Amino acid sequence: MRLARVLSLLAAILTAATLVAPAAVAEPPLRLPDYVTDNAGALSGGQLANVQQAVDTLYRDRHVRLWVVYVASFAPKTAVGWTDATRQLSDLGDQDAILAIATEQRSYAFLVPSAAASGATSAQVDNLRVNKVEPALHSSDWAGAAIAAANGLAGLGTSSGRSGGFSLVPLLIIVAVILVGVAALLLWSRRRRNKRHEAEVAAAKRVDPTDPDALAAVPLDALDELSRSIVVDVDNAVRTSSNELALAEDEFGQQQADRFNRAVDNAKATLQQAFTVRQQLDDAIPETPAQRRDLLTRVVVAAARANRDLDAQTEAFHELRDLVINAPDRLDVLTQKLVDISARIDPAQTTLTQLHSEFADTALASVARNVAAAKERLDFADQSISRARELVAKPVAGEQNELVDCVRATESALQQAGSMLDAVDSAATDIRRAVAALPSAIADTQQGINQAVAQLTQGGLSDTDELTAARDAAVKAVAAAQTDGTADPLGAFTELTQADADLDRLLASVADERDTAERLGRSFDQALFTAQSRVRSVSDYIDTRRGSIGPEARTRLNEAVRQLEAAQAKQKSNVTEAIARANGASMLAAQAQQLANNDVQSAQRTYMNHYGRVGGSSNMGAVIGGIILGNILSGGMRGGFGGGGGGGWTSSTYGGSSGGGGDMFGGGGRF
Repeated sequence: MRLARVLSLLAAILTAATLVAPAAVAEPPLRLPDYVTDNAGALSGGQLANVQQAVDTLYRDRHVRLWVVYVASFAPKTAVGWTDATRQLSDLGDQDAILAIATEQRSYAFLVPSAAASGATSAQVDNLRVNKVEPALHSSDWAGAAIAAANGLAGLGTSSGRSGGFSLVPLLIIVAVILVGVAALLLWSRRRRNKRHEAEVAAAKRVDPTDPDALAAVPLDALDELSRSIVVDVDNAVRTSSNELALAEDEFGQQQADRFNRAVDNAKATLQQAFTVRQQLDDAIPETPAQRRDLLTRVVVAAARANRDLDAQTEAFHELRDLVINAPDRLDVLTQKLVDISARIDPAQTTLTQLHSEFADTALASVARNVAAAKERLDFADQSISRARELVAKPVAGEQNELVDCVRATESALQQAGSMLDAVDSAATDIRRAVAALPSAIADTQQGINQAVAQLTQGGLSDTDELTAARDAAVKAVAAAQTDGTADPLGAFTELTQADADLDRLLASVADERDTAERLGRSFDQALFTAQSRVRSVSDYIDTRRGSIGPEARTRLNEAVRQLEAAQAKQKSNVTEAIARANGASMLAAQAQQLANNDVQSAQRTYMNHYGRVGGSSNMGAVIGGIILGNILSGGMRGGFGGGGGGGWTSSTYGGSSGGGGDMFGGGGRF
C-alpha cells in the first residue's frame, strides 16, 4: 500500500511537470512593429544590429523594405499562410518583402512582390531563397539568413532593373558628349566652308570679269555668287544711268545726250543677254556642272561688258553735267519740283485708299506702299537740298563732291517719288479699264465655251477629250472671273485669256477660221494689255527700290520683258503662241513682284536691325531706292552714311557700278 501511494504520487508529479514544462508555443500573425522583430530571441545584440544595418542599406540603395520576423512556430498555419497574413496585418505594399522564420518549428517563408524584385524573375527570387537563405537557416545562422536575403535583394536590383537605370546615366552622358562633339565638328566645318567660300568669292571679284579664261579658274559656287551680285550691280547702274540721262536730255537736248543714250542702250542689250542666261539657270531643268559653268561665265562676262560700256562714258557725262556750276539755280528748280510733287501726295493717297476699298490686295501689290515710299523720298530730297544750300553758302575746298552728291541724290529721289505717284495713277487707270473690259472678256470666253459645246454635241471630233478639258477649264475661269474678277481684274484677265486661247486653238480646226481669228485677236489684245500693265508696274517697283532687290526678281522681270517682246513679234505669224507668250510674261511679272516684295521687306528689317531709327525713315528709303550707295541684299550693310547734317555718304550716278570687289560683297551689322 505504501509503495502504491508513492508510485501514484510520482506519477502525479510527472504529469504536472509535463504540463508546466516549456514548449514551442505557436504565435498568431501580427502587425510588425519594426523592420526586424525577434519574438523568438534568436539574435544577440550584435546580430540584431548587423541585420538592421543590412535592411537599412537595402532601403537606402533601392528603396525596397525588407521586414524580418523571428517566431518560435507558425502552427497551426502554414509558413506561407502565416507570413501572408502578417503582411496584410502590417499593411505591407509592393515595395515590401518579408522573411518570416520559425526557429523552433524550423520553417520559414520568404515573400517578395514583383515590384520589390525590380524586374527580376520568379526563378531568380527562388534561386536567392534556395541557395542563399535556406543554407544559412539550415546552419541555424538566423542573422546570416536575413543578411543574405537583404544582400540578395540588393543584388537582384543591381543585375536587373536597377543596374539598367544606374548604367543609363553614364551612357547618356557619353552619348551627349558625342553629340556635342559632332555638333561642334559640323559647326566648325560649316564655318570653315563659309570662310573658304568667302575667300573664293573675294578672289573671284579680283579677276577680270570680262575674261572667260580667267573665270575658268574660279570655283563653281563662287562663280555662281559672282554672277548673282554682278547682275544686280550692273542692272542698278543701268537704271541709275537711264534716270540721270533723262535729266540730261531735258537740260542739254537730245543731240548732246545721244552718245550716252547709245552707251546705255548697248549696256541694256548686253545685260539682257546675262539675264536670259540667268533665267535658264533658275528654271526647273538641271544642268551638268560643265553646262552650269559655261552659263555662269556667260552671265558674268555679259554683265561686266555692259558695265564697262557705261564706265567708258562716265567721265564725259560728268563733264557735261557739271553740277557745281550754277548750283543755286539748280537747287531752286529742284525746290520747285519738290513742292510740285509734294502737292500730289494727298490726291494719290485718296486714290490709293479708294482702290483698296474696291480691289483685293493682290491687285495692288505693286503700288500698295507707293505713297508712303514717295513721302520718304521727298523727306530725303528736302534734307539733301538743305545740305546743298549750306555747302553753296559756305564753299569749302574739297566739299564739291559732297555738293554734287546732294544734287544728284535730290534729283534721283524726286524722280523716284514722281514715278511712284505716277504708278498709283496708272494703276487706278489700268485696273478700272480692266474692270470695264472684264464683261467683254467673259463674253468672249463664254462664246468659245458655247462653240465648244456645239461642236462636242455634233460629235465626230478627233480631239474630243482635249476640247472637253479646255471647255471645262474655260467654264472654271469664267466662274472665277464672275465671282472674284472685280477684286483682281488683271489676274482674272490672265486666266480668262489663257482659257480662251486654249479653246480657240482647238476650235480653229472645227469652226470658222475667220471668226476664230478675230476672237484670237481680241484675246491677244487683252493678254498683251495685261502683260504690259504688269511688266510696267513691276519695272517701276524695282526701279524705285533698286537698292534692295536681288537678282531673282530682276531675272524674272527681264524674262517677262523678253516673253512680251516675243508675243508682239509672233502676233502676225502665230497668234496662239503670241497669246501664250503674253500670258507667260504676266505670270513671270507676278513672280518678279512677289520676289521683289520679299527682298524689300527683308531689306527694311535688315536696315532697322542695323541702324534702328538713326538717320530717319527717309535715309532708309534712299538706301532701298538705291539713291545712297550701299548693299543690304545679303543681310548686312556695306557702305554707310551719316544722318542729319549730311556728308559721309555718296549718291549713285550715271556710269557703271562703282564698287570694288570688297564693296560688292560681304557686310555686317549689329545684333
